[in-house]
Amino acid sequence: MRFIFMFILFFFFFSKAYSEIAQNIINTLEKADNYNFKFTQRINEKKETGNCILVFNRKINCKYDKSGKILISDGTNLIIKTDNSDIPNFYKLKNTTFYKLLDKQYLIDELKSNDIKRENGKIFINTVYQNFYIKVFFDKEKSYLKGWKTTDLYNNSVYTEIRIQEINKIIDKNLFKINQIN
Repeated sequence: MRFIFMFILFFFFFSKAYSEIAQNIINTLEKADNYNFKFTQRINEKKETGNCILVFNRKINCKYDKSGKILISDGTNLIIKTDNSDIPNFYKLKNTTFYKLLDKQYLIDELKSNDIKRENGKIFINTVYQNFYIKVFFDKEKSYLKGWKTTDLYNNSVYTEIRIQEINKIIDKNLFKINQIN
């Protein structure tokens, strides 16, 4: 009987601690309109770094350091352009995991409806969008978005770790005009 009582007590405190973490993350997300961050991305075994500006209405502008690759979403479309090609690749944003990752309300709803998990010192939620499994990581201390792990359109494993530099900075809306990319 004592074991059952201790188990229930442990479960109660454990659940409460994780619900507080989720609420802190939700509160931080609600206050954020945009992030300026550095990233490290691993696609299978290939590692790339760069900088991004993410605006939580499904817009993102990323520049990769060494490859010169550019990734831009205007909220509806996503383009990826590399230095070794004159023609950018165009995608409908809703056909990619970015459609949900760049949607603040979606992340908040997922935090409210999913249990936060912990693995190897990282906290995250699991979600699914159009048969893509997405693991979204959060910083426990600062309650920021920390990165994601998913599968890209070519079925490659993609892990992106982000380090936020600034929050809610003034953003030039021209950064997300994909028709200017040649």
